[in-house]
Amino acid sequence: MNTKFLGKTLVASALVLTTLGTGLHSSYLGLDTNKVVKTAKAEENMTNGELWKKVKDSLKDSNIISGNDGESVKVTFLTKDGHSTHVESTANHDTVTNTPSNFSKLTQIDITKENIPANDFNTRLDANEAWHNITKKLHESGLVKNGEKVTIATKDPKDPQISGTVGSDMTDHKGYMLNKRDINKITIE
Repeated sequence: MNTKFLGKTLVASALVLTTLGTGLHSSYLGLDTNKVVKTAKAEENMTNGELWKKVKDSLKDSNIISGNDGESVKVTFLTKDGHSTHVESTANHDTVTNTPSNFSKLTQIDITKENIPANDFNTRLDANEAWHNITKKLHESGLVKNGEKVTIATKDPKDPQISGTVGSDMTDHKGYMLNKRDINKITIE
């Protein structure tokens, strides 16, 4: 089926419903129909490198990694046909691979940290805030959905696993401080 025709048909249908339902035309409401079609196509054609970068940027924006060459990020995900695969690189890169991802569901993020800079070695993060920050960033990137369980784990056996469900109010572990350098895994179920 012609995806360009289908995309324009869906947008046209939405415009008709918007016009009929509200009495206002979508252009009056400020909707950019070209942007809607382009965004849908971009997600459909996402490469492994783009997926990896979305995860890396989410980790960096959440202060879980710094984005340097001493950090490695491995992203494991399911493809649309149910196969598990992964993409991995050091965190100082933005471009990894142009292989189509066929992305369906994020399952795990493994983080390795070596040669941690002195100014970042003792950085501590509130466990609850770290969970909320990474979950929000992954959700905004379209990589996790409401109802999925996200768990942050560390290499320190004394630390609890920080778990919660995306879209619900997770209030556990407020004030519990994690060493940033110890965070090494995030799982999504």
